[in-house]
Amino acid sequence: MGRKMIFLLMHLLSDFYPEPPPGRSYPQLKLKCKNLLMEEWDKAAPDPPRYPYQPSLKPHPFMGRDKFTTGRLHQMRSGKSYLRAHPSWDSDAPTTCPSCLSSPETFEQAILRCLAKGPARTRHLQGVLHIGPDPPVWSSAALLGALARFIKSTATAFPPGMFSRPSSSASSISSSSFHIVSFGYFMSSQES
Repeated sequence: MGRKMIFLLMHLLSDFYPEPPPGRSYPQLKLKCKNLLMEEWDKAAPDPPRYPYQPSLKPHPFMGRDKFTTGRLHQMRSGKSYLRAHPSWDSDAPTTCPSCLSSPETFEQAILRCLAKGPARTRHLQGVLHIGPDPPVWSSAALLGALARFIKSTATAFPPGMFSRPSSSASSISSSSFHIVSFGYFMSSQES
């Protein structure tokens, strides 16, 4: 009785879970489906010409970082961040880097070439030489961690007004103190 029941169940389930076509394995079918999905995605929503990073069905490796850093990276990679040379916020604003005043503040300039951020770059980004679509920075956990530390320590692509100074009448905190509003930290120099 048990064998007949198992045979009957196998026969019934075979209608729901058919075997793959001859000559095709499950991984081959999965890859074909993925390729078809990516083709349809590219037709329905093509990448803008300025975006060099290829779409993927896997999450970006930097998605494991904190939400704030992940947002900065997504924005800078898409060219829609608070960096001055990114045209999405204010087209009339100057594009010169506010830190070094030497060239337009692009993603590459802000991370790799800004003269004012040289000490922080030396401290955090020893192994990061390129930030295009193919360099190892996008797949290496250690390099992504270094990039995240650099972005936070230099406030790269932070929203305007993120650092607010309290007025002297509102508080007895010295003028060299500042608040990082979004993080909820309070940093103050030694008060005299």
